[in-house]
Amino acid sequence: MLKKFIIPLIIFILAIVFFKMMTATKEQSPEIEVNEHVWRVEQRMVEKQKLSPVITLYGRVETSELLNAAAPAACQVARVLVKEGEYVDKGQLMLSLDPADFEPPLMQAQSKVKELKALLKSDQLRHKTNLESLKNEKKLLRLSEKALARAEKVKKQNLGSISETEQAMRQVEIQRLSYNNMQFSVDEHQARQEQLEARLIQAEADLRKNSLAVERSQIIAPFSGVVAKVNVAQGDRVNANEKLLSFYSTERLEIRAKLPVSVLSEIQQSIAAGFVLKGYAGSGSLENDSQQVPLLLDRISGEAQASGVDAIFTIKAEQVRFRMGAIVVVRLQRPARDNMIKVPYQAMYGSDRLYQIKDNRLQAIKVKTIGEYYQQDNTLDIGRETQTPGREVVLLVESDALQQGDSILSTHLPNAFSGLKVDVVADKHVKTDAEKTVKVSVK
Repeated sequence: MLKKFIIPLIIFILAIVFFKMMTATKEQSPEIEVNEHVWRVEQRMVEKQKLSPVITLYGRVETSELLNAAAPAACQVARVLVKEGEYVDKGQLMLSLDPADFEPPLMQAQSKVKELKALLKSDQLRHKTNLESLKNEKKLLRLSEKALARAEKVKKQNLGSISETEQAMRQVEIQRLSYNNMQFSVDEHQARQEQLEARLIQAEADLRKNSLAVERSQIIAPFSGVVAKVNVAQGDRVNANEKLLSFYSTERLEIRAKLPVSVLSEIQQSIAAGFVLKGYAGSGSLENDSQQVPLLLDRISGEAQASGVDAIFTIKAEQVRFRMGAIVVVRLQRPARDNMIKVPYQAMYGSDRLYQIKDNRLQAIKVKTIGEYYQQDNTLDIGRETQTPGREVVLLVESDALQQGDSILSTHLPNAFSGLKVDVVADKHVKTDAEKTVKVSVK
């Protein structure tokens, strides 16, 4: 019985001793390693300066001198001497209409003027004659009245007959009627003259109109410029006021661009204060434009829209290659502002956020974007024909959270967030996706 319990007990004790030995002699487990990625990035130091931000606008080339030549009357096109897009000098004949369509009306108007001038001269001679005749009629009337008085006197003395007295009275009335008619002709002279003069003025106006039609049948360039469009061909029959061609001056080209509402007040205040706002225009990006045309902000349109107000720029460069109607990129230099911070485009996240580097950790900072800034050459020389601004374009921002000398992230990280660990490198050519691993031991 005792042997029955002792054997299992010994086995149990031996098992416990074996377990203790195995536990005491087992190998130690390795330490757990957690890898934290550290991104190698570039930084830029904050430097607050007084700088002039540049705003990019999109404008259309227009002109203040646009000639739309039209036919002065129904006629036939005799010659077309220019082509669309051709440069024309001042005084050059561009298009000629058939003079045969204008000569008959001109001759009719000339003959009408001559006729009325002759009538005026004739009326003046008649008036001179009427004045002399009026004097004679007045003398004859007085003689008739004297004869009547003698006849009546003789009749009262019973020395004359009644028929003689009546005859004298009839002669007086006839003479008085003739005198009154002549007096009316003399009095009517002024009204008759005014009527003829009015008709002459109308005839001279018709003559001038037809003379202008003859002059305008020859379309001559009033200034140097470019033919925008030719609407007719030689031999075409056109109606009065039908458009023949369009022609504009290259010396009066302007650019109309829409100013956003956000900067309108600032621009208006600058103009009111007497600041000269400069800019330049090109057909595309700075990288693709070898020449930028200097501009001056001339005026702001008097009509506003919900999207903003049109700004009109004058082109100061000579030999401008822009064509009317072309769409151009306008870069307007705004007045200088204090506490501006230059930030590369790749440092911005969205439109109002960048990252500050503190203790090798990123911290998101809210900023306000003011405009662009062109490195190397941000000053516009309007006196030059063209200019090539600096190719490096950065943003100008302002923020009270950033101080002079602070470090900001200038490498764009797609997974950037506050708290991300980074390693600032001096070599700007280091790839942004390079990583290194820091071992953090955990027991």
